[in-house]
Amino acid sequence: MPWLYEARATTTRSTGIYPAPTIYRDGSGLVDRPLHDAFAELESTTVSRLVGMYIDYIHDQPHSLFHVPTLRSGVLHGTIEKPLLCSILALSARFHADESVRSLGDKLAKQAASLLKNDLETMSLSRIQAWVLLGNVAGSTGDSSSEAMYFGIAMRCAQIMGLSNAHAEDGAVLSETKSRVWWTLYMIDRWPSAGLGIPRQMGERRPSQQLPLDEWAFRALPSEQASWPKTPQPGMWAYMITLAEIFGSIHDLNKLSAMHQVNPQETQSAVESLARSLSDWQGNLPQPLRLSKETLELHRGRAQGRTFVALHLGYYHYATLLFFQFLDQSAEDTPHAAENARKCRESASAFSDLLRASYDTPCCEAMYVIVGHMAVVSSSVLMHILLFGEEDELPAARRRLELNFEILLKLRSWWPSVEGMTARLFLFQNMCIRSVGNHFKFDRWMVKFILEHAITLDDKAEMEQLQTTSPESVESPEAPELRRLSHRGRSTQSALSMLKR
Repeated sequence: MPWLYEARATTTRSTGIYPAPTIYRDGSGLVDRPLHDAFAELESTTVSRLVGMYIDYIHDQPHSLFHVPTLRSGVLHGTIEKPLLCSILALSARFHADESVRSLGDKLAKQAASLLKNDLETMSLSRIQAWVLLGNVAGSTGDSSSEAMYFGIAMRCAQIMGLSNAHAEDGAVLSETKSRVWWTLYMIDRWPSAGLGIPRQMGERRPSQQLPLDEWAFRALPSEQASWPKTPQPGMWAYMITLAEIFGSIHDLNKLSAMHQVNPQETQSAVESLARSLSDWQGNLPQPLRLSKETLELHRGRAQGRTFVALHLGYYHYATLLFFQFLDQSAEDTPHAAENARKCRESASAFSDLLRASYDTPCCEAMYVIVGHMAVVSSSVLMHILLFGEEDELPAARRRLELNFEILLKLRSWWPSVEGMTARLFLFQNMCIRSVGNHFKFDRWMVKFILEHAITLDDKAEMEQLQTTSPESVESPEAPELRRLSHRGRSTQSALSMLKR
Protein backbone atom coordinates (compact mmCIF):
# COMPACT_ATOMS: atom_id res chain seq x y z
CA MET A 1 0.00 0.00 0.00
CA PRO A 2 2.44 2.71 -1.16
CA TRP A 3 -0.26 5.36 -0.95
CA LEU A 4 -0.25 5.05 2.84
CA TYR A 5 3.15 6.75 2.93
CA GLU A 6 1.77 9.72 0.99
CA ALA A 7 -1.03 10.63 3.40
CA ARG A 8 -0.53 14.06 4.92
CA ALA A 9 -2.69 16.61 6.69
CA THR A 10 -4.30 18.79 4.05
CA THR A 11 -7.57 20.02 5.49
CA THR A 12 -8.87 21.66 8.63
CA ARG A 13 -9.69 19.33 11.52
CA SER A 14 -13.31 19.06 12.62
CA THR A 15 -14.01 21.19 15.70
CA GLY A 16 -16.79 19.03 17.10
CA ILE A 17 -18.77 22.09 18.35
CA TYR A 18 -22.54 21.91 18.18
CA PRO A 19 -25.43 24.10 19.37
CA ALA A 20 -25.60 24.38 23.14
CA PRO A 21 -28.44 22.94 25.23
CA THR A 22 -30.36 25.27 27.51
CA ILE A 23 -31.71 22.95 30.23
CA TYR A 24 -31.24 19.43 31.55
CA ARG A 25 -33.95 17.26 32.99
CA ASP A 26 -34.21 14.10 35.01
CA GLY A 27 -34.71 10.68 33.45
CA SER A 28 -38.40 11.28 32.79
CA GLY A 29 -37.59 14.31 30.68
CA LEU A 30 -40.32 16.26 32.50
CA VAL A 31 -38.98 17.87 35.67
CA ASP A 32 -36.28 20.52 35.49
CA ARG A 33 -33.49 19.99 37.99
CA PRO A 34 -30.39 22.02 38.80
CA LEU A 35 -27.05 20.55 37.85
CA HIS A 36 -25.00 19.06 40.67
CA ASP A 37 -21.53 17.72 41.36
CA ALA A 38 -19.20 17.40 38.37
CA PHE A 39 -22.04 18.16 36.01
CA ALA A 40 -22.55 21.54 37.67
CA GLU A 41 -18.99 22.56 36.82
CA LEU A 42 -19.58 22.34 33.08
CA GLU A 43 -20.87 25.20 30.96
CA SER A 44 -23.56 24.21 28.48
CA THR A 45 -21.24 25.11 25.60
CA THR A 46 -18.61 22.76 27.05
CA VAL A 47 -21.18 19.99 27.32
CA SER A 48 -22.08 20.49 23.68
CA ARG A 49 -18.42 20.47 22.65
CA LEU A 50 -17.72 17.26 24.59
CA VAL A 51 -20.68 15.50 22.99
CA GLY A 52 -19.32 16.61 19.62
CA MET A 53 -15.91 15.17 20.52
CA TYR A 54 -17.52 11.88 21.43
CA ILE A 55 -19.26 11.76 18.05
CA ASP A 56 -16.08 12.72 16.20
CA TYR A 57 -13.54 10.57 18.04
CA ILE A 58 -15.38 7.53 19.46
CA HIS A 59 -18.80 6.93 17.88
CA ASP A 60 -19.05 3.96 15.49
CA GLN A 61 -15.59 2.62 16.37
CA PRO A 62 -15.37 0.52 19.58
CA HIS A 63 -19.16 0.67 19.77
CA SER A 64 -22.15 1.94 17.79
CA LEU A 65 -24.83 3.13 20.20
CA PHE A 66 -26.58 6.17 18.77
CA HIS A 67 -28.43 7.80 15.91
CA VAL A 68 -26.37 10.99 15.78
CA PRO A 69 -29.20 13.47 14.96
CA THR A 70 -31.32 12.01 17.79
CA LEU A 71 -28.40 12.24 20.22
CA ARG A 72 -27.71 15.85 19.29
CA SER A 73 -31.39 16.70 19.61
CA GLY A 74 -31.56 15.10 23.05
CA VAL A 75 -28.62 17.17 24.23
CA LEU A 76 -29.95 20.37 22.64
CA HIS A 77 -33.41 20.05 24.18
CA GLY A 78 -32.34 18.54 27.49
CA THR A 79 -34.27 15.28 27.07
CA ILE A 80 -31.30 12.93 27.32
CA GLU A 81 -31.13 11.02 30.60
CA LYS A 82 -28.54 12.34 33.00
CA PRO A 83 -26.67 9.03 33.59
CA LEU A 84 -26.24 8.63 29.84
CA LEU A 85 -25.06 12.19 29.29
CA CYS A 86 -22.60 11.96 32.19
CA SER A 87 -21.23 8.73 30.71
CA ILE A 88 -20.70 10.35 27.31
CA LEU A 89 -18.96 13.32 28.89
CA ALA A 90 -16.79 11.07 31.06
CA LEU A 91 -15.51 9.30 27.97
CA SER A 92 -14.87 12.42 25.88
CA ALA A 93 -13.54 14.81 28.56
CA ARG A 94 -10.01 13.41 28.08
CA PHE A 95 -9.84 15.03 24.64
CA HIS A 96 -10.57 18.57 25.82
CA ALA A 97 -7.73 21.09 25.72
CA ASP A 98 -8.57 22.48 29.18
CA GLU A 99 -7.08 20.49 32.07
CA SER A 100 -9.91 21.57 34.37
CA VAL A 101 -12.38 19.88 32.01
CA ARG A 102 -10.23 16.78 31.54
CA SER A 103 -9.99 16.37 35.30
CA LEU A 104 -13.77 16.08 35.55
CA GLY A 105 -13.85 12.84 33.56
CA ASP A 106 -13.41 10.54 36.55
CA LYS A 107 -15.97 12.47 38.60
CA LEU A 108 -18.50 12.32 35.79
CA ALA A 109 -18.02 8.56 35.47
CA LYS A 110 -18.54 8.07 39.21
CA GLN A 111 -21.61 10.28 39.10
CA ALA A 112 -23.10 8.29 36.22
CA ALA A 113 -22.33 4.97 37.92
CA SER A 114 -23.90 6.18 41.15
CA LEU A 115 -27.09 7.25 39.39
CA LEU A 116 -27.35 3.88 37.63
CA LYS A 117 -26.57 1.79 40.72
CA ASN A 118 -29.13 3.67 42.81
CA ASP A 119 -31.85 2.42 40.46
CA LEU A 120 -30.33 -0.83 39.24
CA GLU A 121 -33.66 -2.58 38.65
CA THR A 122 -34.72 -0.04 36.04
CA MET A 123 -33.86 -1.27 32.56
CA SER A 124 -34.02 0.81 29.40
CA LEU A 125 -32.17 1.35 26.15
CA SER A 126 -30.65 4.53 27.57
CA ARG A 127 -29.30 2.71 30.61
CA ILE A 128 -27.81 -0.07 28.52
CA GLN A 129 -26.03 2.58 26.46
CA ALA A 130 -24.75 4.19 29.66
CA TRP A 131 -23.45 0.88 31.06
CA VAL A 132 -21.55 0.26 27.82
CA LEU A 133 -19.96 3.71 27.96
CA LEU A 134 -18.98 3.25 31.60
CA GLY A 135 -17.44 -0.11 30.70
CA ASN A 136 -15.29 1.72 28.17
CA VAL A 137 -14.32 4.33 30.76
CA ALA A 138 -13.35 1.62 33.26
CA GLY A 139 -11.30 -0.21 30.64
CA SER A 140 -9.49 3.00 29.75
CA THR A 141 -8.17 3.30 33.32
CA GLY A 142 -7.24 -0.36 33.71
CA ASP A 143 -10.15 -1.13 36.05
CA SER A 144 -10.86 -4.51 34.47
CA SER A 145 -13.22 -5.69 37.23
CA SER A 146 -15.58 -2.74 36.77
CA GLU A 147 -15.24 -3.04 33.00
CA ALA A 148 -16.40 -6.66 33.10
CA MET A 149 -19.21 -5.86 35.55
CA TYR A 150 -20.59 -2.91 33.57
CA PHE A 151 -20.49 -4.81 30.29
CA GLY A 152 -22.09 -7.81 31.98
CA ILE A 153 -24.95 -5.70 33.33
CA ALA A 154 -25.54 -4.22 29.88
CA MET A 155 -25.67 -7.69 28.28
CA ARG A 156 -28.06 -9.11 30.85
CA CYS A 157 -30.36 -6.09 30.63
CA ALA A 158 -30.44 -6.40 26.83
CA GLN A 159 -31.26 -10.09 27.06
CA ILE A 160 -33.99 -9.55 29.67
CA MET A 161 -35.52 -6.73 27.61
CA GLY A 162 -35.38 -8.77 24.42
CA LEU A 163 -33.51 -5.95 22.73
CA SER A 164 -32.90 -8.07 19.64
CA ASN A 165 -36.63 -8.59 19.04
CA ALA A 166 -38.38 -6.41 16.47
CA HIS A 167 -41.43 -4.41 17.54
CA ALA A 168 -43.98 -3.05 15.09
CA GLU A 169 -44.32 0.21 17.01
CA ASP A 170 -40.61 1.00 16.70
CA GLY A 171 -39.81 3.48 13.97
CA ALA A 172 -36.87 3.05 11.63
CA VAL A 173 -34.47 5.03 13.83
CA LEU A 174 -35.33 3.28 17.10
CA SER A 175 -35.27 -0.13 15.47
CA GLU A 176 -31.82 0.42 13.95
CA THR A 177 -30.52 1.96 17.19
CA LYS A 178 -31.63 -1.10 19.18
CA SER A 179 -30.02 -3.33 16.58
CA ARG A 180 -26.73 -1.45 16.80
CA VAL A 181 -26.71 -1.59 20.59
CA TRP A 182 -27.35 -5.35 20.46
CA TRP A 183 -24.58 -5.89 17.93
CA THR A 184 -22.26 -3.71 20.02
CA LEU A 185 -22.84 -6.08 22.92
CA TYR A 186 -22.20 -9.03 20.63
CA MET A 187 -18.86 -7.46 19.65
CA ILE A 188 -18.03 -6.70 23.28
CA ASP A 189 -18.69 -10.33 24.11
CA ARG A 190 -15.87 -11.24 21.72
CA TRP A 191 -13.32 -8.46 22.12
CA PRO A 192 -13.27 -7.43 25.80
CA SER A 193 -14.16 -10.94 26.96
CA ALA A 194 -11.00 -12.13 25.23
CA GLY A 195 -9.04 -9.23 26.69
CA LEU A 196 -10.27 -10.03 30.19
CA GLY A 197 -9.87 -13.78 29.82
CA ILE A 198 -13.50 -14.47 30.79
CA PRO A 199 -16.13 -16.67 29.08
CA ARG A 200 -18.51 -15.21 26.51
CA GLN A 201 -22.03 -14.51 27.72
CA MET A 202 -24.07 -14.18 24.54
CA GLY A 203 -23.51 -17.57 22.95
CA GLU A 204 -21.22 -18.75 20.21
CA ARG A 205 -23.60 -18.34 17.29
CA ARG A 206 -24.42 -15.04 15.69
CA PRO A 207 -28.05 -13.92 16.21
CA SER A 208 -30.28 -14.19 13.16
CA GLN A 209 -31.35 -10.54 13.21
CA GLN A 210 -30.41 -8.12 10.48
CA LEU A 211 -26.89 -6.72 10.51
CA PRO A 212 -26.41 -2.94 10.89
CA LEU A 213 -27.28 -0.91 7.82
CA ASP A 214 -25.21 1.73 6.05
CA GLU A 215 -24.00 4.36 8.54
CA TRP A 216 -24.24 7.24 6.08
CA ALA A 217 -27.88 6.43 5.26
CA PHE A 218 -28.70 5.93 8.95
CA ARG A 219 -27.24 9.28 9.95
CA ALA A 220 -29.25 11.00 7.20
CA LEU A 221 -32.52 9.41 8.39
CA PRO A 222 -34.78 11.91 10.24
CA SER A 223 -35.48 10.98 13.87
CA GLU A 224 -39.23 10.82 13.29
CA GLN A 225 -38.98 8.61 10.18
CA ALA A 226 -41.39 5.68 10.51
CA SER A 227 -39.70 3.46 7.94
CA TRP A 228 -36.79 3.40 5.54
CA PRO A 229 -37.64 4.97 2.15
CA LYS A 230 -35.38 2.31 0.68
CA THR A 231 -33.54 -0.36 2.63
CA PRO A 232 -29.83 0.49 2.39
CA GLN A 233 -26.94 -1.92 2.03
CA PRO A 234 -25.14 -3.33 5.09
CA GLY A 235 -22.84 -0.80 6.71
CA MET A 236 -19.25 -0.89 7.91
CA TRP A 237 -20.37 -2.22 11.26
CA ALA A 238 -21.96 -5.21 9.52
CA TYR A 239 -18.54 -6.11 8.12
CA MET A 240 -16.92 -5.50 11.51
CA ILE A 241 -19.27 -8.08 12.98
CA THR A 242 -18.56 -10.75 10.39
CA LEU A 243 -14.84 -10.05 10.84
CA ALA A 244 -15.18 -10.41 14.62
CA GLU A 245 -16.66 -13.87 14.10
CA ILE A 246 -13.41 -14.89 12.42
CA PHE A 247 -11.50 -13.33 15.31
CA GLY A 248 -13.43 -15.54 17.73
CA SER A 249 -12.17 -18.63 15.92
CA ILE A 250 -8.61 -17.24 15.81
CA HIS A 251 -8.77 -16.61 19.54
CA ASP A 252 -9.96 -20.14 20.24
CA LEU A 253 -7.28 -21.68 18.01
CA ASN A 254 -4.49 -19.73 19.69
CA LYS A 255 -5.63 -20.88 23.12
CA LEU A 256 -5.81 -24.51 22.01
CA SER A 257 -2.38 -24.29 20.36
CA ALA A 258 -0.79 -22.77 23.45
CA MET A 259 -2.20 -25.57 25.60
CA HIS A 260 -1.00 -28.18 23.06
CA GLN A 261 -4.54 -29.49 22.56
CA VAL A 262 -4.08 -29.61 18.78
CA ASN A 263 -1.19 -31.14 16.87
CA PRO A 264 0.83 -29.22 14.25
CA GLN A 265 -1.11 -30.73 11.35
CA GLU A 266 -4.47 -29.79 12.90
CA THR A 267 -3.14 -26.32 13.66
CA GLN A 268 -1.97 -25.78 10.08
CA SER A 269 -5.28 -27.00 8.69
CA ALA A 270 -7.19 -24.60 10.95
CA VAL A 271 -4.84 -21.72 10.07
CA GLU A 272 -5.33 -22.32 6.35
CA SER A 273 -9.12 -22.38 6.79
CA LEU A 274 -9.13 -19.15 8.82
CA ALA A 275 -6.73 -17.50 6.36
CA ARG A 276 -9.20 -18.30 3.58
CA SER A 277 -11.99 -16.81 5.69
CA LEU A 278 -10.01 -13.59 6.11
CA SER A 279 -9.18 -13.49 2.40
CA ASP A 280 -12.82 -14.13 1.46
CA TRP A 281 -13.97 -11.42 3.87
CA GLN A 282 -11.62 -8.92 2.27
CA GLY A 283 -12.51 -10.05 -1.26
CA ASN A 284 -16.25 -9.75 -0.59
CA LEU A 285 -16.08 -6.14 0.56
CA PRO A 286 -18.04 -3.82 -1.73
CA GLN A 287 -15.78 -1.47 -3.66
CA PRO A 288 -16.46 1.61 -1.47
CA LEU A 289 -15.28 -0.34 1.60
CA ARG A 290 -12.03 -1.63 0.10
CA LEU A 291 -8.95 0.11 1.40
CA SER A 292 -7.38 2.66 -0.92
CA LYS A 293 -6.40 6.30 -0.86
CA GLU A 294 -9.61 7.17 -2.70
CA THR A 295 -11.96 5.26 -0.40
CA LEU A 296 -10.27 6.69 2.70
CA GLU A 297 -10.91 10.17 1.31
CA LEU A 298 -14.51 9.21 0.47
CA HIS A 299 -15.28 8.19 4.05
CA ARG A 300 -13.31 11.08 5.52
CA GLY A 301 -15.57 13.42 3.57
CA ARG A 302 -18.59 11.71 5.13
CA ALA A 303 -17.18 12.11 8.67
CA GLN A 304 -16.71 8.32 8.76
CA GLY A 305 -12.97 8.16 8.16
CA ARG A 306 -12.22 6.85 11.64
CA THR A 307 -14.81 4.08 11.34
CA PHE A 308 -13.36 3.06 7.98
CA VAL A 309 -9.86 2.95 9.43
CA ALA A 310 -11.09 0.91 12.42
CA LEU A 311 -12.56 -1.68 10.05
CA HIS A 312 -9.26 -2.28 8.27
CA LEU A 313 -7.06 -2.03 11.36
CA GLY A 314 -9.15 -4.89 12.73
CA TYR A 315 -8.47 -6.96 9.63
CA TYR A 316 -4.69 -6.54 9.83
CA HIS A 317 -4.69 -7.14 13.57
CA TYR A 318 -6.64 -10.39 13.29
CA ALA A 319 -4.32 -11.59 10.51
CA THR A 320 -1.34 -10.82 12.75
CA LEU A 321 -2.91 -12.85 15.56
CA LEU A 322 -3.63 -15.77 13.25
CA PHE A 323 0.00 -16.15 12.16
CA PHE A 324 1.68 -14.92 15.35
CA GLN A 325 2.51 -18.36 16.73
CA PHE A 326 4.63 -19.11 13.66
CA LEU A 327 7.22 -16.54 14.67
CA ASP A 328 8.25 -19.39 16.98
CA GLN A 329 9.66 -21.37 14.08
CA SER A 330 12.08 -23.42 16.15
CA ALA A 331 9.36 -24.93 18.34
CA GLU A 332 7.54 -26.73 15.52
CA ASP A 333 9.49 -26.52 12.27
CA THR A 334 6.72 -27.31 9.78
CA PRO A 335 6.96 -26.77 6.01
CA HIS A 336 4.53 -23.87 6.32
CA ALA A 337 6.16 -22.13 9.29
CA ALA A 338 8.35 -19.74 7.29
CA GLU A 339 5.47 -18.68 5.02
CA ASN A 340 3.14 -18.15 7.97
CA ALA A 341 5.80 -16.13 9.80
CA ARG A 342 6.19 -13.96 6.69
CA LYS A 343 2.44 -13.33 6.62
CA CYS A 344 2.55 -12.33 10.29
CA ARG A 345 5.31 -9.81 9.61
CA GLU A 346 3.46 -8.43 6.58
CA SER A 347 0.20 -8.03 8.50
CA ALA A 348 1.89 -6.30 11.45
CA SER A 349 3.69 -3.97 9.04
CA ALA A 350 0.48 -3.19 7.13
CA PHE A 351 -1.24 -2.41 10.44
CA SER A 352 1.55 0.03 11.29
CA ASP A 353 1.36 1.70 7.86
CA LEU A 354 -2.40 2.20 8.09
CA LEU A 355 -2.19 3.47 11.66
CA ARG A 356 0.35 6.07 10.59
CA ALA A 357 -1.74 7.04 7.54
CA SER A 358 -4.75 7.54 9.80
CA TYR A 359 -2.82 10.11 11.84
CA ASP A 360 -1.54 11.82 8.70
CA THR A 361 -5.11 12.21 7.39
CA PRO A 362 -7.34 14.70 9.25
CA CYS A 363 -10.51 13.23 10.78
CA CYS A 364 -9.26 9.65 10.26
CA GLU A 365 -7.11 9.14 13.36
CA ALA A 366 -7.68 5.88 15.25
CA MET A 367 -8.05 7.25 18.78
CA TYR A 368 -10.02 4.64 20.76
CA VAL A 369 -8.32 2.74 23.55
CA ILE A 370 -8.06 -0.75 22.04
CA VAL A 371 -5.86 0.69 19.28
CA GLY A 372 -3.19 0.73 21.99
CA HIS A 373 -3.31 -3.04 22.39
CA MET A 374 -3.36 -3.64 18.65
CA ALA A 375 -0.36 -1.33 18.19
CA VAL A 376 1.51 -3.21 20.93
CA VAL A 377 0.95 -6.52 19.12
CA SER A 378 2.12 -4.96 15.85
CA SER A 379 5.14 -3.51 17.64
CA SER A 380 6.07 -6.86 19.17
CA VAL A 381 6.30 -8.38 15.68
CA LEU A 382 8.42 -5.44 14.50
CA MET A 383 10.70 -5.91 17.52
CA HIS A 384 10.99 -9.60 16.63
CA ILE A 385 12.13 -8.57 13.14
CA LEU A 386 14.75 -6.27 14.64
CA LEU A 387 16.03 -9.08 16.87
CA PHE A 388 15.84 -12.05 14.50
CA GLY A 389 15.20 -10.69 11.00
CA GLU A 390 17.46 -10.33 7.98
CA GLU A 391 19.64 -7.25 7.67
CA ASP A 392 17.62 -5.81 4.79
CA GLU A 393 14.43 -5.97 6.90
CA LEU A 394 15.80 -3.89 9.76
CA PRO A 395 15.51 -0.26 8.53
CA ALA A 396 11.81 -0.50 7.64
CA ALA A 397 11.02 -2.39 10.85
CA ARG A 398 12.83 0.23 12.92
CA ARG A 399 11.00 3.09 11.18
CA ARG A 400 7.60 1.46 11.65
CA LEU A 401 8.35 0.65 15.29
CA GLU A 402 9.24 4.24 16.08
CA LEU A 403 6.09 5.49 14.34
CA ASN A 404 4.01 3.00 16.35
CA PHE A 405 5.61 4.28 19.54
CA GLU A 406 4.85 7.90 18.64
CA ILE A 407 1.17 7.03 18.33
CA LEU A 408 1.23 4.91 21.49
CA LEU A 409 2.47 7.96 23.37
CA LYS A 410 -0.50 9.96 22.05
CA LEU A 411 -2.91 7.20 23.00
CA ARG A 412 -1.36 6.98 26.47
CA SER A 413 -2.02 10.70 27.00
CA TRP A 414 -5.75 10.00 26.55
CA TRP A 415 -6.09 6.47 27.92
CA PRO A 416 -4.13 5.61 31.12
CA SER A 417 -4.44 1.85 30.55
CA VAL A 418 -2.22 2.13 27.46
CA GLU A 419 0.77 2.54 29.78
CA GLY A 420 0.24 -0.99 31.07
CA MET A 421 -0.11 -2.25 27.50
CA THR A 422 3.19 -0.69 26.41
CA ALA A 423 4.97 -2.07 29.48
CA ARG A 424 4.44 -5.53 28.01
CA LEU A 425 6.89 -4.71 25.22
CA PHE A 426 9.77 -4.54 27.70
CA LEU A 427 8.84 -8.01 28.95
CA PHE A 428 8.56 -9.26 25.39
CA GLN A 429 12.05 -8.04 24.52
CA ASN A 430 13.54 -9.63 27.64
CA MET A 431 11.82 -12.91 26.90
CA CYS A 432 13.07 -12.97 23.31
CA ILE A 433 16.66 -12.38 24.39
CA ARG A 434 16.50 -14.90 27.23
CA SER A 435 14.96 -17.52 24.94
CA VAL A 436 17.97 -17.58 22.63
CA GLY A 437 17.97 -20.70 20.47
CA ASN A 438 14.19 -20.91 20.80
CA HIS A 439 13.22 -17.28 20.01
CA PHE A 440 10.14 -17.57 22.21
CA LYS A 441 7.74 -20.30 23.13
CA PHE A 442 4.11 -19.92 22.09
CA ASP A 443 2.52 -20.81 25.41
CA ARG A 444 -0.06 -19.52 27.86
CA TRP A 445 2.04 -16.41 28.58
CA MET A 446 2.15 -15.56 24.89
CA VAL A 447 -1.63 -15.99 24.55
CA LYS A 448 -2.06 -13.54 27.42
CA PHE A 449 0.34 -11.19 25.67
CA ILE A 450 -1.45 -11.09 22.30
CA LEU A 451 -5.07 -11.57 23.43
CA GLU A 452 -5.71 -10.78 27.10
CA HIS A 453 -4.75 -7.13 27.08
CA ALA A 454 -6.47 -6.40 30.41
CA ILE A 455 -4.58 -9.14 32.30
CA THR A 456 -1.47 -8.18 34.26
CA LEU A 457 1.65 -10.00 33.09
CA ASP A 458 4.22 -8.81 35.59
CA ASP A 459 3.51 -11.11 38.53
CA LYS A 460 6.47 -12.48 40.47
CA ALA A 461 6.70 -15.88 38.77
CA GLU A 462 6.61 -14.37 35.30
CA MET A 463 9.11 -11.67 36.16
CA GLU A 464 11.52 -14.28 37.47
CA GLN A 465 11.07 -16.25 34.26
CA LEU A 466 11.75 -13.17 32.15
CA GLN A 467 14.94 -11.92 33.82
CA THR A 468 17.33 -10.90 31.08
CA THR A 469 20.39 -13.11 30.85
CA SER A 470 23.74 -11.34 30.66
CA PRO A 471 25.84 -12.43 27.66
CA GLU A 472 28.98 -12.45 29.76
CA SER A 473 27.46 -14.95 32.18
CA VAL A 474 26.52 -17.47 29.53
CA GLU A 475 28.88 -20.32 28.71
CA SER A 476 26.97 -22.37 26.17
CA PRO A 477 26.80 -23.05 22.43
CA GLU A 478 24.21 -20.29 22.22
CA ALA A 479 26.55 -17.63 23.66
CA PRO A 480 27.57 -16.15 20.26
CA GLU A 481 23.92 -15.92 19.24
CA LEU A 482 23.10 -14.33 22.57
CA ARG A 483 25.82 -11.74 22.06
CA ARG A 484 24.42 -11.00 18.60
CA LEU A 485 20.96 -10.59 20.10
CA SER A 486 22.37 -8.38 22.80
CA HIS A 487 23.83 -6.14 20.10
CA ARG A 488 20.52 -6.01 18.23
CA GLY A 489 18.71 -5.61 21.50
CA ARG A 490 20.39 -2.24 21.94
CA SER A 491 18.46 -1.10 18.87
CA THR A 492 15.12 -2.24 20.28
CA GLN A 493 16.06 -0.82 23.68
CA SER A 494 16.77 2.53 22.06
CA ALA A 495 13.35 2.49 20.42
CA LEU A 496 11.69 1.39 23.67
CA SER A 497 13.25 4.36 25.46
CA MET A 498 10.68 6.49 23.63
CA LEU A 499 7.99 4.90 25.79
CA LYS A 500 9.70 6.04 29.01
CA ARG A 501 8.93 9.70 28.36
